[in-house]
Amino acid sequence: MSLASTSTDFISPIIGLGWDLAGSGAFEEGGPVVNTTFPSAGSHLVRLRVTSADGSSAVATQAIQVSAPTLGEILPFPVVRIAGLRYLTGVKLRLLTVEAPPGARIEVECRGRGCPVRLQSLLLTSTRVENITVTFRQFQRFLRAGITLEIRVSKPGQIGKYTRFVIRHRRAPYRQDSCLEPASMRAMRCPAATEV
Repeated sequence: MSLASTSTDFISPIIGLGWDLAGSGAFEEGGPVVNTTFPSAGSHLVRLRVTSADGSSAVATQAIQVSAPTLGEILPFPVVRIAGLRYLTGVKLRLLTVEAPPGARIEVECRGRGCPVRLQSLLLTSTRVENITVTFRQFQRFLRAGITLEIRVSKPGQIGKYTRFVIRHRRAPYRQDSCLEPASMRAMRCPAATEV
């Protein structure tokens, strides 16, 4: 962020500018424009001390409102496809694919008795295409009721994709699609513009 002083004195020329960017009371000499960053969102107190050649000085104080940076979504946004046949005691998955851009990490976590694998993780590294489709064949089999699949697609500093697929006894599977927090890797409500 750039801060600028437009201070003038009609009687005596300005010979010194001191900036207190932390609101601590300690002024550091500087020019009419300074660049700074603030460590957190919120209100930050900034002070400017202006000194003229006749020895007089004045201090101006301003509260700067800093908003949290907005996070972008993974683009193109990932697509999770799941298809299968339902039985009374489980589901026979015929398809489990994830479409995501290069640089994304895909994790498929299986919970419950009878999981073929507990966790499968893959980093998409190709740079020749916009989107890569990955088929998770280890899960394309009969999965018994009580198993939950969690699919996470993440990329550092970006909002990702989260899908939860619960296989239920004598009922249709339950699927929940939402977004993924970049820092905690937990499900979150998607921004209004993101389609899951």
